[in-house]
Amino acid sequence: MFTLFLPGIESAAAEALPRMPALERLLARGRARPLEVSPWAFLVQLAGGDPARWPVGPVSAAGELAAPPRACLRVEPLGALEEQAAFRLPAARLAIARDEALSLAAAFLEAFGGDGLRLEIATPERWYLAWADGHAAAQAWCGFPAPALSMPDDERPAPPEAPLRRLSSEVELLFHAHPVNVARHARGAPLIAGLHPWGGGALAATEAMELPAATAGEEPYLAGLRRLGAISGAAAPHARNAAAQADGIAWPLAIETLELRQLARIEQDWAAPLLALLRRGRLDGVRIVTGRAVHETRRTDALRIWRRPRPLAELC
Repeated sequence: MFTLFLPGIESAAAEALPRMPALERLLARGRARPLEVSPWAFLVQLAGGDPARWPVGPVSAAGELAAPPRACLRVEPLGALEEQAAFRLPAARLAIARDEALSLAAAFLEAFGGDGLRLEIATPERWYLAWADGHAAAQAWCGFPAPALSMPDDERPAPPEAPLRRLSSEVELLFHAHPVNVARHARGAPLIAGLHPWGGGALAATEAMELPAATAGEEPYLAGLRRLGAISGAAAPHARNAAAQADGIAWPLAIETLELRQLARIEQDWAAPLLALLRRGRLDGVRIVTGRAVHETRRTDALRIWRRPRPLAELC
């Protein structure tokens, strides 16, 4: 059974989504059960591992940084319109330039480097809050959110613990007056207002491994598990390769970058080819994991033509 991870699509489905016939058929004709853990924990369990051993932050960093930190949190930069400062915009809506992210990271290092903290920029939408091993001040600031792999109903990571809230408040003040935000305000762009750290933890010492080639936009946690040897299988650029790895796993869109304009690629590169392979008997089944449920469609389920496609908002 080929497994396709699409957490976050249920939140996008609440917006004005285009119809996605292949994905709608797979979801409508399959059988769903509640997802009782986070998608990240489910992925590790699917591979036969222990989620406690593979915290999201450092494993994700291992999937996309050349020299990943052993201990860190995964960070989504959040934005705000100045007149609605209490309303936080997700990173995918901010159009952050890489030089903007690097400039803010440099300001963060100047302010908090003495405490052993630094920001590593993987992509403009995804950063990592890392700290030096054994640094007491950094440990006091960060700790680990508990539980590290939990997710609330809206598929966004849980709010940080109290020390991280204090750090987040200081970062908001630091970023507010930064030239990056002065320039963004001048051109009418949303401000980069703060950080949302989550998924913290530390990895046991591991040997340095070659960074694998990951599909553009791929969830870095999956790439990190491959790099660390916790899960086997190479990245597939699209589902047409699925027949060669029938028990394969794909997570083509990281949660920080999932937005409406990305979903057409899911339909074209994944849902439609997987449905075609299932109908031709080249796959025994397709499993789709959202943030709330696990949908499994087997070969015989694909013939349930009386189960008609419906909008994703009704299926997720």
